[in-house]
Amino acid sequence: MCAVIERESGAGGRLIRRVSGLVLLIWGAMLGGGAWDGSVAQAMHEINHRLTIYGTVKDAQGKPVADARVIISATRMGEGSTAFTDRQGYYESTLHVHDTDLGEPIDVSTGDDTKRINAQFNPQDSTTERRMEVNFGPATAAASSASQEPAGRSLWLGAGAAAVVVAGATVWYLQRQRAARAKGKQGSKRKHRGKE
Repeated sequence: MCAVIERESGAGGRLIRRVSGLVLLIWGAMLGGGAWDGSVAQAMHEINHRLTIYGTVKDAQGKPVADARVIISATRMGEGSTAFTDRQGYYESTLHVHDTDLGEPIDVSTGDDTKRINAQFNPQDSTTERRMEVNFGPATAAASSASQEPAGRSLWLGAGAAAVVVAGATVWYLQRQRAARAKGKQGSKRKHRGKE
């Protein structure tokens, strides 16, 4: 795709670059945002190299808090990330982990509230997602978070998949249009040469 982007020029090329940039932005957001290099991204596609921290943030009355900033910090593991809650107060973020990180402390904070957990997963299991739930607010938040998790996650995954499909279709369409214009120009040159 990069080679195609470099060769494109004019309005079509600008559109392809914009669409490709949007796809990369959405993909980065789906992977948890922040800075990462290729080796971390490659490792995190494997289930046994990631640990997802998720949960809900609720106020004292048990109502979801939207756009709450949740900071996840695992200093000994050299990992950290920031997530924001959706309208239902749900958040999730993924850390890059190794089997040797089992039991390492992880601080999860929002506002003035910090909770410390220890990384818990089965190092022998390389097929089950490694997930830990951390909720903020009244005790009832734990019961309601399970029903909210799939909706929040599927919304992000659905939006990302739709963006990738739209971007791919746009690039395909623009390449077809460009090829048709190039064929049209070649045909008119041949006709012009035949008249000479």
